[in-house]
Amino acid sequence: MRTPESNSPGSSDSERPPTSLAVRRASVADARAIAEIGVRGWQAAYRGILPDDFLAGLSAAAREVAWRSLLESDEAGGAPAWLAERDGCAVGFVASGPPRDSDLPLPAAEIYAIYVLPDAWRRGAGRALLTAAVDHWQALGAATLVLWVLEANVRGRAFYEALGWEADGTSQPLDMGGFAIREVRYRLGA
Repeated sequence: MRTPESNSPGSSDSERPPTSLAVRRASVADARAIAEIGVRGWQAAYRGILPDDFLAGLSAAAREVAWRSLLESDEAGGAPAWLAERDGCAVGFVASGPPRDSDLPLPAAEIYAIYVLPDAWRRGAGRALLTAAVDHWQALGAATLVLWVLEANVRGRAFYEALGWEADGTSQPLDMGGFAIREVRYRLGA
């Protein structure tokens, strides 16, 4: 799977024709692209929130291994993920599955991760990805969907709120390799 960096250099964004966005179920073959998007997404979204050395140390190669495993489990009926592509280039992903929190009314589902390449922010990929995941789980009967977001991630929180998600008052500490930070839970539905 290509990411925009694999395209040859050429015209500027203002000279390019309008592009098309497609969202599809991710497969094992997408593991590398998802890992790269995840690393670049973390590095951009969490700059100033997490330590620079932590962000610089993120490895797409290590994450690719984890994504291969997750995507193999999806093929066996596990946690589904979707990939957003613009003109054949991977620009974002979302992963979801059964909720990890025991206090939720069932049936429920959780958005585990959603990241979009910084150059593709505010172009509809995040909205399309989140919609695909929500529609999937609601079609399976999930009345409640949740996701966790870093409390200090103002941009991410505003994105979720604009799409109707609400902080439900639940928070928890998160240890990011020796760096403590809080995350808050957002909910859609009951």
